[in-house]
Amino acid sequence: MIIGIDVGASTTKTVALEGLRTIGLASVETTDAEASASRALKELVTTMGRDLEDVAAVAVSGCGARRIGKELLGKSVRKVDEIRAIGVGGLALSGKREGLVVSMGTGTALVVAREEGKRVFHVGGTGVGGGTLLGLSARMLRTQSFEALEEMAAAGDTRKLDLTVADIAVGPIGVVPGWATASNLGRIRDDASENDVAAAIFNLVSQVIGMIAVFAARAYGLERDVVLVGGLARSPLITRSIREVTEMFHVELCVPQNSEYCVAIGAAKSAFNMKR
Repeated sequence: MIIGIDVGASTTKTVALEGLRTIGLASVETTDAEASASRALKELVTTMGRDLEDVAAVAVSGCGARRIGKELLGKSVRKVDEIRAIGVGGLALSGKREGLVVSMGTGTALVVAREEGKRVFHVGGTGVGGGTLLGLSARMLRTQSFEALEEMAAAGDTRKLDLTVADIAVGPIGVVPGWATASNLGRIRDDASENDVAAAIFNLVSQVIGMIAVFAARAYGLERDVVLVGGLARSPLITRSIREVTEMFHVELCVPQNSEYCVAIGAAKSAFNMKR
């Protein structure tokens, strides 16, 4: 059994692989990196009714991986570069041989993975992500509860805050239809409710991510192989809005199950490949 651990900024996620099959998942809140990784590992093994003796290898990745020592609960630790883990994990989750993996966390990273993960490289990203959404919401709506914000956004109307192409040009421009956003937060009306503000914030974050994914997919010839992963991929509202953008430019999107465990799965699979 191989354990992969993603020590993220807010959540530490862990996965258990047996061969190449995922047999367990768990997550805990990140406090101290090493303590959180230890707690996540112990919780996963206990929940599965297994023992630490069953663990053949532990692989760690994520922003907190550098703070992990050489051992975790007596098990030797292998550190996996986060970019590699994103690429390998994205392909594993989607079942694709190659793809543009869009990892949506506090910010957003774009990773190209080819040849079933043998070639993985970072192509860039944006500081717009989950941190942006929560930061703007804290300032504008005085809340950082993602669940509450998503519920508000689902009931809101972006037209109270966003300008559309039709608002400016009366109709479509080039390949962009009239209903598409021309300016995020470009028109804040006095009658805009908190639900409308939440909807506009979700729209802003989603559309920025969607557009950079389109540009990168086109640049690397991966228009049919874009994979969304990370915490934001769990939000139907976020993924729907991103899909509206990508479909406008004929780019196909895949949102795999358990996408928030991408880095942990990529770390574990990388460790498996090291053992062979």
